[in-house]
Amino acid sequence: MTSEAAVRPRSAFGVWLDLARAGNFPSVWSNALAALVLSAPTLGSWPPAAWLGLALVAGSLAYAGGTTLNDVADAAFDRRHRPERAIPQGRISRAAAAWLGGVQLALGLGLLVAAGASPLAAGGLAAVIGLYDWLHKRWAGSVVLMAGCRVMLAVTLATLPGQVMRPAFGAWLAALFVYIVVLSLLARREYVPGAPAEKLGRWVRQLLAFIPFVDAVALLAIGGWIPAACCAAAVPLGRWAQRWAASS
Repeated sequence: MTSEAAVRPRSAFGVWLDLARAGNFPSVWSNALAALVLSAPTLGSWPPAAWLGLALVAGSLAYAGGTTLNDVADAAFDRRHRPERAIPQGRISRAAAAWLGGVQLALGLGLLVAAGASPLAAGGLAAVIGLYDWLHKRWAGSVVLMAGCRVMLAVTLATLPGQVMRPAFGAWLAALFVYIVVLSLLARREYVPGAPAEKLGRWVRQLLAFIPFVDAVALLAIGGWIPAACCAAAVPLGRWAQRWAASS
């Protein structure tokens, strides 16, 4: 992160993009699509438009809430290591960010439960997000919680009425879990003294953008060519979104 980026004024919308890590939304959308297709009543079938829209909106809200609350938990750390973030810049207070993140998370999970998803699964997703935000700077093993956030979102979507958790769904979750754990371990290296932080940061952003390839491969394995192509398209979309969010 350059010093120019660290001091550049941001619009109110830009502050929200920063807190929400909106550049990573395409990978969340890809995960949501893969979850619905891999757990569809007929394996590989395209989900109803209403459910897909619900999954994209609810997943984005849950992700934005989790990352915003993450910044709330990390405010002291970010003042030293990530001064370009919204809270250290004073663009939003810590209390306001906490309210914003809590509302986003509650809305995302509430939409899923209202649509018929398991309240237990939704509660599990909320618990994993909360534990990660609280523990990730205190416990190296929190990388499993980071992966668990994506996995629990998929599980919650798979509990919508009529959805079925099959072996293909479980295999995809395992692959996604391993990928996120490896990515998270690399991200933790950014703050090790002497580590090439700028280079590691670029690698982490690229790996985040490439999460949809895990989804695409799983969908190709069941013959879901069209949803697989959509997930693959989320990779360049994610790279563009990261640049756009950073410049907003």
